[in-house]
Amino acid sequence: MPAKPKKSKRFIYNLESVLKVRFIKEEQAKDALSKAEQELEEEIKKEKELKEFQRLKYIELRELMVSGTIITDASVAELQRRKAHLDILKDQVDEQIEKRKEAEKNRDEKRELLVTALKERKVLEKDKEKKRVAWKKFMDKEDAKFLDDISAIGYVKKSREQKS
Repeated sequence: MPAKPKKSKRFIYNLESVLKVRFIKEEQAKDALSKAEQELEEEIKKEKELKEFQRLKYIELRELMVSGTIITDASVAELQRRKAHLDILKDQVDEQIEKRKEAEKNRDEKRELLVTALKERKVLEKDKEKKRVAWKKFMDKEDAKFLDDISAIGYVKKSREQKS
C-alpha cells in the first residue's frame, strides 16, 4: 500500500537514495559494457592480424613449392618446418577465435546487465513521477481547503457584522 503524500513545501521522494544507487549501478554497467566492447575490438584485431600472417605464410609455402627448384633433403626439411609452423599458426588462430567468441559472450552479458540496470532505474523514476503527481494533487486539495476555510471565516465574520 503506497504511503499517502505528506504536507510539505517541497516534494520529497522517500526512495531518492535507492534511485541514486540505481543510477550508480547503471553508470557502472555502462563502463563495464564499454570495457567489454573495447576488449572485443582488440580480440578481433588480433584475430585479423593472425589470419593475415597465416595467409602470407601459406603464400610463401605455395611459392616455395611451385618455384620448381631441385628437391633436396634440405628443401624437404624446409618444407616440413614451414608446414609445422603453419600448423602452429592454425592452432593460434583457433585459440584467438575462441578468445573472440568469449569476448563477444562477455560483451553480451554486460549489455544484459546494463539493460537490467536501465529498467530498474526507470521503474523508480516512474514511481517518483507518480508520487510527485499524487503529492501535487494533495497539496492542491490542501490549498483549496485552506482557501475555503479563509472564505468561510470571512463569511461568518461578515454575517456577524451584519447581525450586529
